[in-house]
Amino acid sequence: MSEGSDAAVAPDPRWTASGPLGAPLIVMIHPTRMNRTYWTPQVEALAPTNRILVMDLPGHGHLEREPFTLASAVAVVRAAIETERVAMGDAVPTVVVGLSLGGYVAMALAAEAPELADALVLAGATAEPTGPRAHPFRALALAYERAHHLSVGRLTAAFIRRRYPGGLGDLLVTSGFAYRGGSEALRSLAGEPFLPRLASYPGTVVLVNGARDVAMRPGERRFLEKARHGRLVRLPGAYHLSSLDRPAEFTAVIRSAVAEAVASRQAADPETPASIPDR
Repeated sequence: MSEGSDAAVAPDPRWTASGPLGAPLIVMIHPTRMNRTYWTPQVEALAPTNRILVMDLPGHGHLEREPFTLASAVAVVRAAIETERVAMGDAVPTVVVGLSLGGYVAMALAAEAPELADALVLAGATAEPTGPRAHPFRALALAYERAHHLSVGRLTAAFIRRRYPGGLGDLLVTSGFAYRGGSEALRSLAGEPFLPRLASYPGTVVLVNGARDVAMRPGERRFLEKARHGRLVRLPGAYHLSSLDRPAEFTAVIRSAVAEAVASRQAADPETPASIPDR
């Protein structure tokens, strides 16, 4: 993924922009331990007809040495969107996509600055981490913190390569796993209420869960009830990393959300840019 040659603003190492300027903007936020390369299948599929932003959150990727807080994560995503809008303008339809940690960051962003997103695609982010439900978040954070990184890293790498063949697994392994950043992120989420944040957002919300994601499926109805304009999509056979388990289906969900965002904007302003037809 490389910077678009038509970019009108200087590149920032915290994020990567690709795809045509003026097309609908899709912002993708990665899960814990991963980084912007996580979204490679979706970027490759969507960049020909959309403007794409992928970034590293604090504690991950290029920002691995920066401490993670929910506020600092939202600040990175917000800076990326606002910088891109300098070149594209505020009228471009924008869809924010987040998986796991990325979904929670997206909800926090939408509550803080709802004008930045016409639609949210929230995957693997339907467990409210408050009260007793915060315990799994803290337990996983402790596991990341205390793990022997070399042995855990080898096991993780072997699993990822086996689960995602064809070069994708190798790419994810090569880009590295941020255990410290992942631990900090999970601790930051624990105790934070996200249902009120979601309820405050006025735009379209698409909740996505893998059908086999046993951690997130129990809370999905609560989140759906809080969304003002929401729908739920379950991807058959997928686990927590549903965008990797079912990449084509996940990409189709994003395309649908983009189409809704474009239609909504055009209903209010016929001059709104439309999606570029698939080649």
